[in-house]
Amino acid sequence: MTSVPAKAGPHVTAVVELLDAGLQALPVPSPIHAHYGERPSGDRTCVVVYGDPGDLSGPIGDRYRDIELLLQVTAVGEGPEQAAAFADDVTALLLTDSPPTVAGRRVWPLWRVAKQPGRRDDTVMPPLWVVTAQYVIHSEPA
Repeated sequence: MTSVPAKAGPHVTAVVELLDAGLQALPVPSPIHAHYGERPSGDRTCVVVYGDPGDLSGPIGDRYRDIELLLQVTAVGEGPEQAAAFADDVTALLLTDSPPTVAGRRVWPLWRVAKQPGRRDDTVMPPLWVVTAQYVIHSEPA
């Protein structure tokens, strides 16, 4: 029997919720938030998570059982040190043995596959700094 393909959206939402809760609990001057796909214009310091549609795989008899998707996490700060610190917080929250919870799925611990150094974003005024990293999330039916 072939499984119904898993959807990427609930996986990205689970990561956003995990990051939002974890980042708000950190001892910083003001809590920062995690957002799905877009930085609200009024939120100058935050983390934004972007997901792809995912790749489906599985054994011959159940070729859509598993899903693996690439997530880009962009830490946004008012300076390079702040953006880098938020990116470090994201790494600490995601690279644990306690992966996010997705209903009906068994989620493996995430792993980081790429990162980029901080860069200045002059498309907003005053400019912001961003640090990006890419992580992989993989799940199978529970």
